[in-house]
Amino acid sequence: MLEGIAKVGDDTPPDDRQNILIALANLSKILGASEADSTFTELAETAATMLRVERAAIFLKRDGEALSVVGQVGQSDDESFTKGAILAAEEALFGVEPVIHSDISLSDSLNGLSEAGVVSLLCVPLSIGRASVGAIVAASNKKRKFSSTDVELLHTVASQTALKAWPEVPESECLDQAELIRLAQRKIQELSLINQVSGAVSSTLDIDVLIDIALEQSMLAVGADTGSLMLVHEETGKLQIAAAHGLARKTVENTSQQIGTSVAGWVAEHGESVLVSNAHTDTRFRMPFYRDDITSAASVPLKTKSEVIGVLNVNTTRPDRKFDERDLALLGTVANELAAAIENARLYARVNRRTKQLDSLLTISQTVTSTLNLDELLRRLSDEITKLFTLDACMILLLDDLSGRLRLGYGTGLKARRRYAYYDAASPLAAHIVKTRSRLVIKDVQKSRNFATEVSAREGLRSAVCLPLKNAGKLVGVAVGFAKDVRVFPKSQREIMRPLGELAGVAIRNARVYRQKYKMAEILTQRTMPSTIPGVEGLDIGHKFMPVHEIGGDYYDFLQVEPGKIGVVMADVSGHDVEAAEYTSMGKHVIRAYAREHIFPARVLSNTNDLICEDTRAEIFISAFYGVIDLQKKKLHHANAGCERPILYRPSEGSVSRLEADGMLLGIMAHTHFEEREIDLKPGDIIAMFTDGLTEAGIDKDRFGDDRTIAAIAASARLSAQQIADSISNALADFVRGQMSDDVAIVVIKII
Repeated sequence: MLEGIAKVGDDTPPDDRQNILIALANLSKILGASEADSTFTELAETAATMLRVERAAIFLKRDGEALSVVGQVGQSDDESFTKGAILAAEEALFGVEPVIHSDISLSDSLNGLSEAGVVSLLCVPLSIGRASVGAIVAASNKKRKFSSTDVELLHTVASQTALKAWPEVPESECLDQAELIRLAQRKIQELSLINQVSGAVSSTLDIDVLIDIALEQSMLAVGADTGSLMLVHEETGKLQIAAAHGLARKTVENTSQQIGTSVAGWVAEHGESVLVSNAHTDTRFRMPFYRDDITSAASVPLKTKSEVIGVLNVNTTRPDRKFDERDLALLGTVANELAAAIENARLYARVNRRTKQLDSLLTISQTVTSTLNLDELLRRLSDEITKLFTLDACMILLLDDLSGRLRLGYGTGLKARRRYAYYDAASPLAAHIVKTRSRLVIKDVQKSRNFATEVSAREGLRSAVCLPLKNAGKLVGVAVGFAKDVRVFPKSQREIMRPLGELAGVAIRNARVYRQKYKMAEILTQRTMPSTIPGVEGLDIGHKFMPVHEIGGDYYDFLQVEPGKIGVVMADVSGHDVEAAEYTSMGKHVIRAYAREHIFPARVLSNTNDLICEDTRAEIFISAFYGVIDLQKKKLHHANAGCERPILYRPSEGSVSRLEADGMLLGIMAHTHFEEREIDLKPGDIIAMFTDGLTEAGIDKDRFGDDRTIAAIAASARLSAQQIADSISNALADFVRGQMSDDVAIVVIKII
């Protein structure tokens, strides 16, 4: 009777299916109503909802054989519909079987229904035992072909309607009262079960809650002593008990059956329900163990459209209780509803798991890509892998591009202080990854000949997970993680290994490239500064460089332009990265080259600017001061491209002035004009050149500025040029108290 309910969902739209479930859940409430007339109307509404039709009517035998309508929905005052529906009901009663008309116009006896607008009709008798007491009619205003599922659904409503009609039917036409009460109780149990399961399905996506409610209610409905609900494990493909009642805890925890083994395995393999009285002697089943005390058992598959996902089992040890086909149909209803619910819950779990995976990858991505320092990157990556897989130890080994050998990049979690202990523990596993280029998961390394080591044994390391770290398909390293317990890493963790390995591989590759460039930039920065200060007769030269970063753009330079003429450069390239170091080196050599061609500072800066502007990467700019001192004429010719204006201090006069000359930063716009000026020099004059890191240094809004710079120069004016440069740098250090944020370059020239 309930097989039709089990089939609902195969081709039924989701909204209609939900309405059907609601209608089924309300059946038991309707049957408890005290007013029979209103109950029959509600039952007619239930039938219309379940079959998705516009009209439904219930007819009962009264006054002997006459049929009268006791409840209907959809144009209840249409007399032509009522008369035609009675004819269909009589036809169903006469044949004691469903009456189906896909096209009413083809039936001569039901022309009245055509006049009422009915196109298709389904009618089933109301039966109690062997007696037919009425009929229920479902009519559609549209042409449709009623399926076997529709017939079974209407039979479900009809059987419950017949029970409600029992008091109004002559007792001579029914069964004896005791049997009728038993039948009524059974039907109410069926509806109660449907109500419970439907309620659970609509209220939760928690699989554990769903299956526990379904199993408990199923056992109550069929009078079982013990029962279990087994699900096919998504990874192993074996049947495992997900819920059980009346079974020993040890049995529940240890039971894992292959498909095809035992009764449940046979049901899972064939997708068919079975009734079993003696599993030991039944030739269909291969039983690993059996119980002699079970007198009857029933097992039904939980099926989705594509596969069997589990088995519902119930057993009894009572000699007087034998499960029958009716029990099997009832369990099948539960199994199919539960299968759909479990599939939805699993889909929800997969989506949720995928969302968490993406969140984890996003977090890891933000963590590992926020630094280009290789050592810091490896530490962060190790921490993230440890947290993600709940590990006790983690090692990251890097593959050398030239030698092809592995070396330890970072390790954490071992008691041993020796760095080499990390390599000893991880190297056998990492070597395997180098060969296979694939992930590796080991349940227990201590039971593996190939991967067990003295270090792993001493540290108590058991389970292991190994990730190849790749960049564009090329292996750059291996991450090896250990747990101190024996475990199976779930599918959700295994799925994230490949994208995590690729993400880490790209980050490691970028950090390695950056490290190489950084080392080159360090060399460039070191070579940019003059190794020696030229000894020039008539000049005392001092200098000071105060770097904040290992690589940067501040530099100064001295060059012999012509005999008796010396060039001085003070420059600052924007940025403190590898590119800034490259531009600094380029700027130095370009200025040197043009300085040998042209004696005029403005011409040198102009040519340098045009060359820099030709570079399409002109997001880096250079501020520069270039001056040429003519020792014979005691003159300084100078030009400025946005650099700090040098200070000219004359102790003999106690005067201070700035070397003014207009000019734009190098690299902003080609063919820019630079102003060139000339000043006379006197013995004792002090020229101080510096980058903006000096005057702009400060704490909060208080800056070192020009005044403090001039004060430091004046206070040490009688000293050597180098002592003056040191005096300025010491004054700055005292002012900022170690909180410098930018490099500072200082050059002091004293005219002798």
